[in-house]
Amino acid sequence: MHPLGELTTFETKDGSLSIHSKLFNEAFHSNIGARTEAQQKFINTAEIKRFKKVDKIFILDVCFGIGYNSACLFESLRDNQLPNFEWWGLEIDRRPLEIGNRNPKYFYNWSSEVKELLKAVERFNGWKHERNKGKILWGDARQQINSLPNNMFFDLIMLDAFSPKQCPELWSEEFLLRLSNKLSSGGRLITYCRAAAIRGSLKRAGLILGSILPSKGNETSWSAGTLGINSMKNCNSTKSGKSWRSLSPMEEEHLLTKAAIPYRDPSGIGTKELILARRRAEQENCGLETTSKWKKRWDQANLFSSQ
Repeated sequence: MHPLGELTTFETKDGSLSIHSKLFNEAFHSNIGARTEAQQKFINTAEIKRFKKVDKIFILDVCFGIGYNSACLFESLRDNQLPNFEWWGLEIDRRPLEIGNRNPKYFYNWSSEVKELLKAVERFNGWKHERNKGKILWGDARQQINSLPNNMFFDLIMLDAFSPKQCPELWSEEFLLRLSNKLSSGGRLITYCRAAAIRGSLKRAGLILGSILPSKGNETSWSAGTLGINSMKNCNSTKSGKSWRSLSPMEEEHLLTKAAIPYRDPSGIGTKELILARRRAEQENCGLETTSKWKKRWDQANLFSSQ
């Protein structure tokens, strides 16, 4: 069986290509648009203009998938004349990139330079140029993270796994701690996920949390994702940006409910069923406030959309 099961393609609202996994029963992107989502949630929040005076940028893409997040980032680095970077990717299944590189709705979205990088990732597992290089590690990210250089720390980590309920293996407290420990001083971990369990794990890992602002036309949603910043000593940390803000009091209280009980995978090889069962048992005995009571307290502000 392929790691992601049967894959089918579909067109999202912005005309870009996405993929649905039958095994996980989830699409790679939301209907707002695959490329739109990558740009709004990941690239805008990365704020790469911060790196204008940096010699080299180190990037990690966890769950590379079809490649939108990295491809959009490569385009942004090119447009902002920031060619010095080292990119690493973690992905379990080669097929999404193969599908994308053979589909005009995906492949011809990109500049010639970015097309070459996408082809190199597929054919040669990466590339090495004079001013930038990249390498992808195929397999379970929980194991492949061990193959990253020990002395390398990333300025930007993009985490885009399937949802925690469908793929808890890549949202466990242990895995999120390992990712957080790979951030450079001031480095950012960005994910579309706003779940309290994930935010709680990132907070316990020592990251300063931010909430990604919803896109235009979707203002009824209270958050479009999560930003975690590794604010070490002698590193300035702001409290908001154009695409994100600090957690609201409502979101901070969310971290005190049963929903914030983390996914645990101490062995690093736990199955989905084991991880979910362990969390359910902990929630039943934790004594924390239920999510429904938390929502009821804040419901008068009309801040909730479907979660």
